[in-house]
Amino acid sequence: MSSSTLKYTNARLLAVQAVYAQAQTGEEWNGLISRFLLEEVGGQILEKVGKNEKIITLEPADKELFAKLAQYVRDNGNELLETIHSSLSENVKASGLDLVLESILKVGVAELYVNSDLDTPIIVNEYVDLTRSFYDGPEVKIVNAVLDKIGHVLRS
Repeated sequence: MSSSTLKYTNARLLAVQAVYAQAQTGEEWNGLISRFLLEEVGGQILEKVGKNEKIITLEPADKELFAKLAQYVRDNGNELLETIHSSLSENVKASGLDLVLESILKVGVAELYVNSDLDTPIIVNEYVDLTRSFYDGPEVKIVNAVLDKIGHVLRS
């Protein structure tokens, strides 16, 4: 993956981390976003190496994309959640979404709104890949289906 692509991928991951952190802590959005932009928090992942875990520091993220995504979720979080819930299949209950999956979906839908220059399949693929870094079960299919459905509605 090229470094220019990686900075956008890392911006998406940081936005998911920020949305998750805000939901967990209730920290005021503007302060949280500022702390992420100043690289005081975020930008790291926990990687399993054999039976051990180690913290990996990510390459710098695209701050503009991060800010757009985090601010859109800040300003439209409830509407994003309603859109996500209405797009779930009958087999998936909204109450079954854990906070990480919900955060991924919120940021993914936000990007469908704020990044109109990027084709829907590319955005969907980015969040499917991001989801795979957290899950290896049906969550990947849920993200794919929900973002694809919402993308078709928003961009057709």
